[in-house]
Formats: sequence, structure tokens, C-alpha cells
Amino acid sequence: MSYATSAYTNNKMHGVADKLFICQNERTDALNKRISSRNIPSAPLQPFYYQVPVSTKYGYMPILDQSKPSSVALNNYPIYSPHTTFNPGNNMAPWSGFSNNVNIESTLRNQFFALQDCEQSQYVPSSSSDLYKNYIPPKPVKQPYPGLFRREVFDHYNPNINNLGKQLFNNTTRNDIKDVVPECEKHFYSK
Repeated sequence: MSYATSAYTNNKMHGVADKLFICQNERTDALNKRISSRNIPSAPLQPFYYQVPVSTKYGYMPILDQSKPSSVALNNYPIYSPHTTFNPGNNMAPWSGFSNNVNIESTLRNQFFALQDCEQSQYVPSSSSDLYKNYIPPKPVKQPYPGLFRREVFDHYNPNINNLGKQLFNNTTRNDIKDVVPECEKHFYSK
């Protein structure tokens, strides 16, 4: 037995598997396919061609365009719409989608009217829009507190039983109170 083999067998850790176990490859492969499909557009996107400017500083006769015309015809692509075509990129979507929706974006940004003090310069939604009228669909819910909205009926209460101080101002309530006869003494004065 060689030294390397004996060192391996002597240094084995007890309770640790000596082999490599590979589990759940189907789930990992499915996740990898889903992640990689997010990097591919659902349809071919229109490429962005960048034209290199012609140098005019050190050239002779800079009036002439020195770029060679292309011999390959451009492909026709449909107008880009994020509703129909998935774009895995960032904000650099094809130009055709933006250029066909300029009017919609201008309407959303309220750019059709100049900055002025008239009614057309500000967007005011109609009073029948859902901004002003909230429709909450009714739900049959049992009220857990039945006495919460009950209207109580109280007996009539008059704190001024002697009709003192009927005027708005200059009420002589001090003298009026002296003329009031208590309930217990009323039978003496009723003759």
C-alpha cells in the first residue's frame, strides 16, 4: 500500500459520505431553462444602427460623404410593442415602439396646451369618473356589534322649568330666582 492510499484511509472522517450524491437535477434543469429563457426575446427585435460620423477636420474635400453605401438590404421588423414582444433588455427598446406612441406619451404628460392661465392648460377629470365616485361593492357581513348604530330615544328634559331668562341679553336672573317658589311650598300659596 502506498503512502498516499494509507494516508487517505487513515484520515477518513466517520459519518461523512465517501461519494458524491447528485439529487434533484430535473428541478435544477427546469429552473435553469426558465432563467435562460428570460435572456432571449420572444421575437426578433429591430437592431439599432449607429452611423459613425464622417471626419471633416483633417480630410480633403469634406463636403463629400466618404462612407460606402451598404450592399445588404435592411430587414423589415414589426412595430415594437411590449404587449406582444418580450424584450429582455433594459430601457433600450427598439425605436419604432417609441416613435409610434409619441402622441400617447404627450397626452399623458399634458403637453398639447401651452403654459397659460386658461381652462385647457390643466387636466380636470370629469365628475363622473372613478376619481370622484368610489364604488364599493356591498358584501353581506354580519355586524359583530348589534348596538353600534342603534339610535337611542331619550325622555324630554327641560332644565329651565321656571322659564327664567327668556331674553337674549340683560336677563335679571338674580331677581327672578328670588321670585321662584320651591315645589314643597307651593301648596301654601295656592288659595
